[in-house]
This record gives sequence, C-alpha cells and structure tokens, in this order.
Amino acid sequence: MLPFKLVLILTLALVAPASAFTFDNIQQGVDLYNSGVESAPGVVKALLGDERIQIEITGANGTVLMAGLETKNAVIVNTMEGEVEDPTIVLEASEEAVTRLYQADDPVTAFEEAKKEGEISIRGTTFTSKLKVSAALASTPALRFFASLMGK
Repeated sequence: MLPFKLVLILTLALVAPASAFTFDNIQQGVDLYNSGVESAPGVVKALLGDERIQIEITGANGTVLMAGLETKNAVIVNTMEGEVEDPTIVLEASEEAVTRLYQADDPVTAFEEAKKEGEISIRGTTFTSKLKVSAALASTPALRFFASLMGK
C-alpha cells in the first residue's frame, strides 16, 4: 500500500461525503475517529497526541467551512465551529477535492493530484508539528488505519 497523506487522514476521518459539507459532517467524523482510536497505530497516536487542528474547506460558491479540533492523547476532546486558537496543524482543501478523495478508488493518487493542483494543503505551524506532519506523510500503518475507518 502506498504511503498515506495527512490530509487524507484528517479529511476522510472527519468529513462524510455530501453535496455541501457542514459542521455536523465533521462531528460525525470525529465520533467515527474516536471510536477507533484505541486500535490506531503508534504513528497516528504520536501525530494526533496533543494538537490544535484547524480545518478549512472551501465550497464551490466560495464559502469556507472552518472547524477546530483539539486532541489529548490522540483522542479528539473538543470540536468547535470556526477557528481554533493558535493551531498547530492547518488543513486547507476545496470541497470538490475532498469529495473526490472520499469517492476515489485510489485516494492516495487522488490526493497527490489535488495537492499538485493546489486544491489541498497541510502544514504544521510549529517545529514539532512540522516534524509530525512529515512523519505522517510517509506512514503506511496510518494509511491502513484510516482506510479501515472509511471502509477501504
């Protein structure tokens, strides 16, 4: 299996497919993620140990869905609409790209194409989170874990 990209991890774990993403979609994804986090590989637990994650999904009409997640010991303990204060990881994606990732037979290839086209970006904002993001971008165990959450 090819390495899994962090944006695919967060987006597919946190957003259900829909014609228009809502905060409720994100909350449903959080519940799904939290229900499986105990069986997550170490790299996932290390990556999402104690972070503040900002998610920004831009719709076709230009609206932006913003949500913040706070994790403690890899469990998402707080989900909020809007911005999270001082995010350590920022994920930006177009709604169209997220939908393509979720529907793709090969989500890794779909991710790489969307990233190349500038439709998806992910970045750590601190030295430590930059290292964590880099590690997650090359993690096959993370790929298997998150793919199992979405049934792929």
